[in-house]
Amino acid sequence: MLMAAKDAYLLLVQPDDVMISPREVDETLGTMVCFHPRYALGDHHNYIDPDDFLREMYLNTVGHDEKGMKRYEWMVNAIWSRKMTGPNRNEQAVAETMLNVISKKYIMLPLYLLDHSGLAMRTVSFHDPWDSAQVGWIYVSKEDALKAFGAAEMTPKIREMTKKALRDEVEIYDAYLRGECYGYELYEKGELKESCWGFIGDMDEVRKRIAEQLPDDCKDLVDQLEERIRPQSVIKTFLKQAKMQIDQAAKSAGDKPKQQAFEIAR
Repeated sequence: MLMAAKDAYLLLVQPDDVMISPREVDETLGTMVCFHPRYALGDHHNYIDPDDFLREMYLNTVGHDEKGMKRYEWMVNAIWSRKMTGPNRNEQAVAETMLNVISKKYIMLPLYLLDHSGLAMRTVSFHDPWDSAQVGWIYVSKEDALKAFGAAEMTPKIREMTKKALRDEVEIYDAYLRGECYGYELYEKGELKESCWGFIGDMDEVRKRIAEQLPDDCKDLVDQLEERIRPQSVIKTFLKQAKMQIDQAAKSAGDKPKQQAFEIAR
């Protein structure tokens, strides 16, 4: 728990333990398709396995019809006979060929998962053969990318902008997997004034986004946030806020008879 106090205000920043996946609530450019035996990752899909997904994407590119299916079957048979037999066989040859064809219509980035004392995801390898592996892809059609960036053709600049947007989405999802999800509560004289949850990312970025939500006279509290581990420290701060609330209630109660007497005199 992070805590900061100033005058009558108390700001608490805590982990958001019921955070919903950003893939379900955020508007996204890309579609994240993942396969894992234990974890439900990325966006919902109905593909059986990576081969099923790549085959569908391949057919979407060359034509989802009889001609496209024949082209797919010919490609698989040709690669099997040339590259997937013998001493120098390449077991990824079919997938690599399909990805090359798919790239004519889609922009795709691989997704790698690290599963070691928690989960992490990124678009480049973790170089850890024991605890990490590729689990899927994030992709967007070139047509949708052009619409998103208001462009007429896929230039190198638009391609890089699209890849950056996809990497940014993976970065947000990675923070979610790591548990970097937070919310805040702002108290004034012991009473909850406002709260907001669903902040994802590293703490520096979270501080900036929380400051944007706070009233002007409380924004500097984010710079004073400190980790409070000792229960005594937390309790002491809450007791101070409770005393403010009691004093305010007592003052209000004391002012009430005076107000009534004033009204009678009138």
